[in-house]
Amino acid sequence: MSDRETFGPRLRAERERRGISLETIASVTKVGADLWDGLEHNDFSRWPTGIFARAFVRDYAKAVGLDADEVVDEFCRLFAIGDRRGERLLRAQGALIGHHTNLDGSMVPNGGDRRAIARVKQEQARARRIRLAPRAVAASVDTGAAMFVATGVAVALNTGFWTTAAAVGLAYYGISTIVLGTTPGTKAVDALRHRMPALFTVHDRRRAHA
Repeated sequence: MSDRETFGPRLRAERERRGISLETIASVTKVGADLWDGLEHNDFSRWPTGIFARAFVRDYAKAVGLDADEVVDEFCRLFAIGDRRGERLLRAQGALIGHHTNLDGSMVPNGGDRRAIARVKQEQARARRIRLAPRAVAASVDTGAAMFVATGVAVALNTGFWTTAAAVGLAYYGISTIVLGTTPGTKAVDALRHRMPALFTVHDRRRAHA
């Protein structure tokens, strides 16, 4: 088998050898376990491209305890989704026209090329959605559940709401972590991600129109 074919399986083998679950990596990185499963199977159909794909691979390597630079370099060499050549072209073009190029490969023109800036912001928004949407849903579920329980306890015991809410909140997160290993909100997000993956996936519009 080629290095490309064994890339994902080798990462999975290292993760399993170190006793780290995909759920643990998902919890640490705040990126869905299904995307990490795709990485370990060389399936990047639901991944963002370019610098965002490389950032995800770096997060995975750090979570597993691998050399992040080596893993990212191999990823870029083997898969076009992480290709740095477009970034180098942007840097060269920027130098020719006197524009400053950030380390993330985005062009920041002195005069302001609004279309280029808009494209960069759009890509950044897509990556943020992948990272933040699951967190927002999980936080909403956990906060709502804790407030609901706190309201019931405060009414039943005739105690102050905010004092009760603080105590319930601590108990909620402590007990759920001990019993479930995570919070109910995170469990709910994992279930939603498998049932409705489109809610947590950023589609690459460029590919859709290719």
